[in-house]
Amino acid sequence: MITHSKSAPLAKMKRTTMNPFLLLSIASVMMLTALQVSAKQASTQLVRNLDADKQQTLVTFGTSLTAVGAWVDQIATVLDQQYPGQCTVINGAQGGANSDWGVKSLNEKVLKHKPDTVLIEFAVNDAVSKRNTSVKHARNNLTQIIDRILAQNPQCEIILQVMNVPVAHTRTGRTKLDAFNQMYRDVAKQRGYQLIDHWPNWEKLLNEDPLRFLAYNPDTIHPVREGALKVITPHLVKELGLATAGHPEKSTDTPCWGYLLHVARQDKKSPHITRADYDAYWEKIFNMSDLDKDGSVDADEMQADALLKALDTDQNGTVSLGEWLIVQAPQFMAFDKDNNGSIDKKEKTQLAASNPVPIRE
Repeated sequence: MITHSKSAPLAKMKRTTMNPFLLLSIASVMMLTALQVSAKQASTQLVRNLDADKQQTLVTFGTSLTAVGAWVDQIATVLDQQYPGQCTVINGAQGGANSDWGVKSLNEKVLKHKPDTVLIEFAVNDAVSKRNTSVKHARNNLTQIIDRILAQNPQCEIILQVMNVPVAHTRTGRTKLDAFNQMYRDVAKQRGYQLIDHWPNWEKLLNEDPLRFLAYNPDTIHPVREGALKVITPHLVKELGLATAGHPEKSTDTPCWGYLLHVARQDKKSPHITRADYDAYWEKIFNMSDLDKDGSVDADEMQADALLKALDTDQNGTVSLGEWLIVQAPQFMAFDKDNNGSIDKKEKTQLAASNPVPIRE
């Protein structure tokens, strides 16, 4: 029971002053608590459920940017580091796929796994000009995909993604890409879904360090392991609301380089990739970007002024085949550990352990 003394009038009560250091400590604790609450509120449903010790299934659904994206295994690695054995990550993507494929393959690639969270990206391939897909059609497909997922599990978390910046022929062949990307942003906003937009980070890298951009996207569109480690995965970790960055480098998955080296082989019966194979592949990529077949790639064909300037060592306003190949060569040398002029089966298993690609200044 609280008693009040009547013998001491209020005017005569002793004033007490609080230690300023104690005040500062209390303020710091309150601020830290507020930040922690804010971070908790900003986390995704996936992370909140994992924090509550619930088993979760995350499905990634989209194009080759996901199918051979090293970021998928990297994010799975980080999730397992922070929530051991608690989250199953399934890559349900397909190279060359667009949202038409997504609608047809949804049952097999997504729904049968009964996901708790689905990451979706198809804009980059819906935008392929020769497919004549309209933004309206792509939006209808995306809506159908989302609605069918929610029909199975109304609590499933939907996260939409806008992916990286393509250049050269992979951009000229997607003349309306900006509109398809914007559609994903619009749908996310209108339906209240989280959008993970990788585009600004890649655009910044392209403008500020174009040669590194190319090293991270050597075929002009597919980020390799190092690009995922430095650009994609850190952004995903932040946007998902994970407590720490973790150690995604513990993932040794190199699906993109595995694919590129596979298709580069001219002798399909041989597991080895020779230097001639390697150069021929990059010459093919160059020729695809040389739309007018004049033997050089100009600004309209490159679709990236900063990259054109960085590659154009003779400063004639265009990029020649020689200027293109010289920046691709160091990666072969990094993979060819015994320096015998070919990348063999053993060396292909060691791609993640290769030294980073030297960047020509």
